[in-house]
Amino acid sequence: MHLLASPLSLLLLAPSSLTWPDVIARISAVIALIGLNAFFVTVEFSIVSVRRSRINQLVSTGDIQAQTVQKLQHQLSSLLSTTQLGITLSSLALGWIGEHTMAALIRHWITWLPVSVSVAQFLSHSVALPIAFLLLAYLQIVLGELCPKSVALLYPEKIARVLGPSSLTIARLLNPFVWLLNQSTRLLLSLAGIQENNTNHYDRVTPEELRLLITTATEIPDLQKEEREILSNVFEFRGATVEEIMVPRTSIAALPRTATFQDLLNEIVISGHSRYPITGESLDNILGIIHFNDLAIPLSTGELQPHTPIEPWILPARVVPETLLLNELLSQMQRSAREMVIVVDDYGGTAGLVTLRDLAAEIIGDIDDTSPEAQIIQKDSHTVIFPAQTDLEDVNQRLSLALPTSDDYLTLGGFVIAELQKIPQVNEQLIYSHLGQTLEFTVIAAEGPKLNKIQIYRPSQELTVINAFAPATVRKATDKGPSLPTKGATKGLAKGPTQRISQQPQTQRL
Repeated sequence: MHLLASPLSLLLLAPSSLTWPDVIARISAVIALIGLNAFFVTVEFSIVSVRRSRINQLVSTGDIQAQTVQKLQHQLSSLLSTTQLGITLSSLALGWIGEHTMAALIRHWITWLPVSVSVAQFLSHSVALPIAFLLLAYLQIVLGELCPKSVALLYPEKIARVLGPSSLTIARLLNPFVWLLNQSTRLLLSLAGIQENNTNHYDRVTPEELRLLITTATEIPDLQKEEREILSNVFEFRGATVEEIMVPRTSIAALPRTATFQDLLNEIVISGHSRYPITGESLDNILGIIHFNDLAIPLSTGELQPHTPIEPWILPARVVPETLLLNELLSQMQRSAREMVIVVDDYGGTAGLVTLRDLAAEIIGDIDDTSPEAQIIQKDSHTVIFPAQTDLEDVNQRLSLALPTSDDYLTLGGFVIAELQKIPQVNEQLIYSHLGQTLEFTVIAAEGPKLNKIQIYRPSQELTVINAFAPATVRKATDKGPSLPTKGATKGLAKGPTQRISQQPQTQRL
């Protein structure tokens, strides 16, 4: 009897209403039912949480366990019904077996309390069942629910692969019962006027949800910032139209139908493109597109000379409306192998153009290309072409000049505007006297009020660029300091005599 004083001996002692084998069997059943509940909870959370892409990758390598997990994921609704059935049955059995067992043990423990017999009888009848219920509920929640769920969420792939085969076997064994329960559910729902959707809602991820996953760093931490931007651009690409990304009509560099090969070369020097629309009477009458690469063979055979018209090599132009979606345009350009299309408005007039490069830039972002925007071109021994946004100090260093600088402008374009005291048009010239020599500045490319290319010509002496292959120091709109002259910028400058000369452009820049 002295052995019964320890808690362990009390636990192993059979109460008067139960025999030793009964106590051991019932406690073992309680432990087994909690373990069974934990098994179904672990299976449910691990199969649902494991990434399908990872399972598909393992299946492609021949992983047998992953194949089982893949089968369970394909019939996820049936699996969840099976796990729910297992959890419910194990919980009911635990309450049925465990409550009376724990209550009997608690009654026996109460008899060992240093209280009178009447008090012990009162306690055994009044608190035994509540204490047994709370104890079982605690064990069920902690050991049967929370712990297995946490472990399954921490190691979903490993646990799913280990428990997958046994889970599939249990699902097949319980399939008749699951089918009966599902049919009963559908019948009750139909009587209530509710139609069940047979599609597996666990498989559906809406574009909005996927986009939210991509933009939330905590959801997919392995994605870099650049990767997130590209994936986000893909979603924006779906709803964008041609009008949003096209090169507008005012920025199109086009050649007339009568243009020669020399005219094409001159335009390439100015704008740096390889494809140009060919126009008839106006930009609304586009006859086709010329691609410089198509002229390589006739040029190598001597068929093409500087004065040769390029009309025979004009390709038909594809025309699309402004409202066309970008994903549809991309499909059309891939099928037709066209890298440039003409965009027209509702009245059939030319609104702009779109290239394959423009579409790619919508997804991967603007391509940082120093040519032709930041490229310096030595046209001949007396002529150099600079980007208009080139830092004026860079121009002075490259050409060994001493053009006056000012706090009111920082760029070559700003200098020309300050000297002319207006925004020049294409092919408008500034004649500037510099250290006893004449410099001719000609605007050869512009987009509205924005100057793009300026040609510098010195007739009296050769004009050689120092380090011509290095890109120019181009100031962007976000750089500190103005690139164009401000009001009153020309005051106080040591200016030489200037002339304003306008010439007719050889190409249409509209």
